[in-house]
Amino acid sequence: MKFLTKKSNAYIWNMAGGMLYAFQSVILLMVITRTVDLYSAGIFTIAYASANLFLTIGKYGMRNYQVTDVVPKFDFREYRNSRIATIAFMIAVSAVYVVYKYAVDGYSTEKTVIVFVMCLLKSVDAAEDVYHGMYQQQGRLDIAAKLQTIRMVGTILSFAAGLIVFRNLLTALILATVVSAVLVFGLIAVTLPEFQDKTASSITGAEARKKTVGLLKICFPLFAGTFLSFYIGNAPKYAIDKLLSEEVQACYGFISMPVFVINLLNGFIYQPILNKLAVDWSMGKKADFIKKVVRQFACVVGITVAAVAGGYLLGIPVLSILYNTDLKGYRMDLIILLLGGGMLALSGFLVIVLTIMRKQRNTIFGYALIAVLAYLFSEVFVRRYEVRGASMLYLVLMSGLTLIFLLMLILELVKMRKAK
Repeated sequence: MKFLTKKSNAYIWNMAGGMLYAFQSVILLMVITRTVDLYSAGIFTIAYASANLFLTIGKYGMRNYQVTDVVPKFDFREYRNSRIATIAFMIAVSAVYVVYKYAVDGYSTEKTVIVFVMCLLKSVDAAEDVYHGMYQQQGRLDIAAKLQTIRMVGTILSFAAGLIVFRNLLTALILATVVSAVLVFGLIAVTLPEFQDKTASSITGAEARKKTVGLLKICFPLFAGTFLSFYIGNAPKYAIDKLLSEEVQACYGFISMPVFVINLLNGFIYQPILNKLAVDWSMGKKADFIKKVVRQFACVVGITVAAVAGGYLLGIPVLSILYNTDLKGYRMDLIILLLGGGMLALSGFLVIVLTIMRKQRNTIFGYALIAVLAYLFSEVFVRRYEVRGASMLYLVLMSGLTLIFLLMLILELVKMRKAK
């Protein structure tokens, strides 16, 4: 297994694993629209959105804190134990949610089970993430990325094979979940001996539990912010799920997919530099820190401009072919969503910068404000303007987040300059 432990280019492997993660739902929806129907694609879309929302509970916003814990405050045992607790809570909340949707909102039995199994699949992501965070923290992002690449290939192929053979979305999803879990824990068992917990302490019992609870408290603002961020991003889908058809949900899912791809592509670029940003900040190299932040901000803007231009020229024809569906009437909605995707990427990066500066508590107020607006207006927009309303709402919400976090960062930098 030297392939898994040999030092290699982290950027390349991070890009490979990240691309597969980003395009996972794209590929799966392509298979769904060619093997079953648009109705099933709509169910998959809302199940995927809901599972990603609950995944924020499982991950608890902890990965970036763990990776940037360069002068270790917590050891891996505390990160692992806290993750066990958050995953258990994630599964419990998912179960309550699907029971509510079945009893109150009229979900069919099949749709209810599909949403829950999708949540179980995403809980595997949460388990994998804490180990990969440790690998990255110790300078081996390349190993974490290799493992993610292998798992994503296995998950995608097993889902596609299950769908083609059984022509049933639920059966394919169960198969993919089992394969994904086996790959995660098998690959971790192979690579974990290469690492040691360099931060391990001798504390046990009540003191160890106290530190784990302390870690959860510190990362709560990151979790709350991430949870609210996903809720905000998915609010249009929830409104469509309540007011419109599964087929409309599928079409909105098709044109909104590039939005999340943009965000993930930006993540591939800045993920490898997080440790460097954290080191610059902790060592007091504020000028270098600010230069890297500005450079990355410019990269996000550049990628967004390129995506919007490409989306205008080729987006609808390409998406129509990919998903085997006529999407001619959605060009303007796609452009609006791509602009919103750029704002999502910018706001996400700004939150990471504020986290490195250990100002993550401040971000929860911005998320809470925009989440309230999303709750109040999502159904109003969708009921009146349908897909166009959902698209406009998304852009407005993401722009609001970006503006709030940019102002927070500027204020912190001004305070820092005045303190000199």
